Amino acid sequence: MVRISLHEELETVETSLLTEGALVRKQLEGVLEALRARDAGMADAVMKEDDLVDGTYLEIESRILTLLALQAPVAADLRLASAIMHSNMHIERMGDLCVNIAKFVMNRQPYPPDSPMVTRLNEMGGRAAEMLDTALSAFAQRSINLAELLPVKDNVLDRLNRGMLGDLQQYAGDSRSFEWAINLVLVARYLERIGDHAVDIGEQISFLVTGVFREFTDASRPD
Repeated sequence: MVRISLHEELETVETSLLTEGALVRKQLEGVLEALRARDAGMADAVMKEDDLVDGTYLEIESRILTLLALQAPVAADLRLASAIMHSNMHIERMGDLCVNIAKFVMNRQPYPPDSPMVTRLNEMGGRAAEMLDTALSAFAQRSINLAELLPVKDNVLDRLNRGMLGDLQQYAGDSRSFEWAINLVLVARYLERIGDHAVDIGEQISFLVTGVFREFTDASRPD
């Protein structure tokens, strides 16, 4: 009976994790639209939605800790509990990054929506959203093949992020524009970090399926 209860609890918590991921996916979509439209009201809504993400995060954390203490899972069950706990942290941090972007929009800086930098951010946001979708699908399907697509997708996101510095140069001689341009570089960094968190979730999925933890990328090596 204990083992059945353990499996049921793990299934319930995993469902909550995927729900949390869908909430963050909605946040990301909302904040990208707010950025495109310079809409402070939409940005404020994204910030308010983060309360629901945080509540889900805390509930998952509590249930996993209780499960570990009372059920003492082993083998595959323990790997699943660990993967949920770590992925929960990464998803919650993605939500925090969406909030950071929303705060920038709410500052009402006068960046032109047709700036090449905003165009690049739109593409980065689409790539980051795709990576989150892939990570959630990989977790639900226990798919290493999907998980291993994440670092490949992340390379594209990283290249787009590095291109922001070239875009910034055209505003270097304009003190009024340079301030918002610098902040757009920070927004790009937030989107790039969302991609990094997605890769981290992919590593958890690989561990869950194989029982061996490995990093998908080697930070000591250049691209």
